[in-house]
Amino acid sequence: MSEYQYIAFRAVDAPVSHENLAYMRKQSSRAKITPWSLDNEYHFGDFHGNTAEMLRRGYDFYLHYANFGIRSLLVRLPHGLPDPAAAQPYLDGESVRFVKDKQGSGGILSIIPYYEPGELEELWDIGVMVDPLAPLRAEILAGDLRPLYLARLAVDCASNHAPEETFEAPVPAGLNDLSTAQSALAEFYGIRHALIAAAGRQSGPLPQQEDPFTQYSRWLAGQPAAAKDQWLMEILANKDSPVRSEILAKFRQESQCPAWPTTPASRTIAELSRLAEDIAGEEEAKTAAEATRQRKRELKKMAADPTFHVKKIKKLVDQRSTRAYQQAARILADLREALAGTDQAGLAERQALALRAKYPRLNRLLGALREEGFGRK
Repeated sequence: MSEYQYIAFRAVDAPVSHENLAYMRKQSSRAKITPWSLDNEYHFGDFHGNTAEMLRRGYDFYLHYANFGIRSLLVRLPHGLPDPAAAQPYLDGESVRFVKDKQGSGGILSIIPYYEPGELEELWDIGVMVDPLAPLRAEILAGDLRPLYLARLAVDCASNHAPEETFEAPVPAGLNDLSTAQSALAEFYGIRHALIAAAGRQSGPLPQQEDPFTQYSRWLAGQPAAAKDQWLMEILANKDSPVRSEILAKFRQESQCPAWPTTPASRTIAELSRLAEDIAGEEEAKTAAEATRQRKRELKKMAADPTFHVKKIKKLVDQRSTRAYQQAARILADLREALAGTDQAGLAERQALALRAKYPRLNRLLGALREEGFGRK
């Protein structure tokens, strides 16, 4: 298997300034770079840029994927975690950690599970996953603990040699109603739906959240008119102005995030995994039962009007293609099953005999019929 790596940066709050964009270009000579994004892929070699500095200089979100086990996310939080005490149980100081800047309250949240090569299925469309993942940053800044829970769950399930001794983190409310970004996070780290459903058994309902525009309106109403005029002037005068980022930072600093409800941790990773297996089995049984019911409905419909299907078979044979022959033979087999035990039983067999007699030289048709049990193999 050849090596493949993909790295991506995204600016979320505001575009990277012209000055800092020059710095970004020095970090990679081959990457596709804009004020809002940087993307590059590697079939040989690695990215050697200063990731942390690039996040400090304007990009807000970073993804690194490699098909030999690397799946890393870094999130720039300009003023730190909104509720450090609430976030602490999800941080292990290594694979999920917040590294504070040397100065100020900002820092970088890193999510870096350890996977053995081949432990997870390869992701083939990684480039289209970056933008759906980027909104995780806004969710974390709003105090939503679900992204942190999923990150810690991914870490605890990755190459865990002591699942019977490892307890899950506190279960946040709303696990049964993940956002699009959170679903993308689960997909990125290969967290099975059944495992999330198992975790969700102890998750409360999604708390009511105030619309962001309502929050912005209330906050803006309390800002000095002179400050708002200055912000507008900056936006009008400079399309690359970082003023939006500055406004959002001020808004977040002055706004109180409501505490996200959680349920205390009580299950080990092994218990969660066993529950997930049970849920997966239940889901498979439901799917199989529904497939059986659907099959019965289809066969009943066929039995009600076999003439329609006989005509369809003849039209397919007239197309003179292998695929059409295979379709015709499958319909005949379904018709045989649909009419079994009825007064029209044997119709499918008679139609197959008629086709064999009419087209003795159409070997692909005869072969398709044999594959479905009509005639000698």
